[in-house]
Amino acid sequence: MVRVRITHPFHPLFNHEIVRVAEHCSRHGDRIWYERLDGSVASIPRAWTDQAVPDPFAVVAAGKAHFRPEGLAELAQLLASIREGRPSSGGCDGV
Repeated sequence: MVRVRITHPFHPLFNHEIVRVAEHCSRHGDRIWYERLDGSVASIPRAWTDQAVPDPFAVVAAGKAHFRPEGLAELAQLLASIREGRPSSGGCDGV
């Protein structure tokens, strides 16, 4: 029996331990299947548990980098497009 802690702050079972019954990777991502209190089975993304694979950038940055390089590049592109008066290509509405 493997116990897993839910770490996602907005999950109703945040900080509770669940019993892992299976793991599965599909088009929906890497998921952990667990047994509910009523005996039924449900799944949760692995990233929402203490079994999540550590983010390499976060490990190397060790809390010293507040922004990812990709995010800074997007910001620079957005600022350049604003300065030039052309619409940006980011966002759902193209704003």
